[in-house]
Amino acid sequence: MKNKLLIIFALIGFTGFSQSTNWIKGNAIWHYKFYNYSMPGSGYIKVWDDGDTLIQNKVCTKLKAVKHDFEPINAQWELQEFISDYISGIVYYSNDTVYRWYNDQFEILYDFSAQAGDSWLLLTGVSNPPFSCNDTSICVVESVGSIHLGGNPYPELQVNYSPGSFEYFHGKINSRFGPTQGYLFPMSRWCDSSVFIDIDQITFICFEDDSLNYNPTGESCEYYLGLSESELSSISIFPNPSEGKIELLSDVPLKRIRIVNLMGVVSKEFRTNLTLTEIDLSELPRGTYYLNIEKMDGESIVKKVELLNK
Repeated sequence: MKNKLLIIFALIGFTGFSQSTNWIKGNAIWHYKFYNYSMPGSGYIKVWDDGDTLIQNKVCTKLKAVKHDFEPINAQWELQEFISDYISGIVYYSNDTVYRWYNDQFEILYDFSAQAGDSWLLLTGVSNPPFSCNDTSICVVESVGSIHLGGNPYPELQVNYSPGSFEYFHGKINSRFGPTQGYLFPMSRWCDSSVFIDIDQITFICFEDDSLNYNPTGESCEYYLGLSESELSSISIFPNPSEGKIELLSDVPLKRIRIVNLMGVVSKEFRTNLTLTEIDLSELPRGTYYLNIEKMDGESIVKKVELLNK
């Protein structure tokens, strides 16, 4: 009987530690879409690994964010793209915990060792917090589960915020790349219910790094407006017009090809490492498209193509 109990406990322990808790790998990129009710506009936010930096003898990752905002500029609702910096940060991962460098110190961003009922301090010492908020923001774990990504299980926290918190997370946070129901970094809120100040409503779209590509809905991670064809380029496209299949010939190996329709939405995307690449666009409707082409040497080129698909 004792031996059976030991075996059962051993299996339970093995199962508990079999979940991966590794944080992001190299070349990480996040995409989020947003909408703002008070300032008519929507678009996407791109966050990427901007290299390493050393802080207090710890190797940290710089995360850079840029917001692509598409706003109407006239009564006909023609859109114009506005690009601006967004909430960025520096993070450090150690022992199942992701820290951010904030106010000249490391503060806990996510604690993946937390259990249901646990909490961690997101922010403290805020001078004159606005709209009746507290000077301390606390993230509360409501439940703990797991999610399979790339064939591996990862812990996932369901979190909320304590009343009076100025900064907050709400929803699910997984240990592979962070929130799946909100933004990567905590957002600000107003604690006085009598005051309405709109903030960006943010939804996760997709994530990728050197070992994972995760897009739960399959929608385009990015879209474009006002693309103009490159006048001079070292890429040839033939045939053009085409009935579906197109070949691209370049002096340098290509990296990525995005097919963008006239509304600025990415219709298809291809990855390659060849100088001669064939792509099949026969599934797309007849019409005009732009090819946003990235080369291995970093050059980006836009080419227009006409599809004669039936």
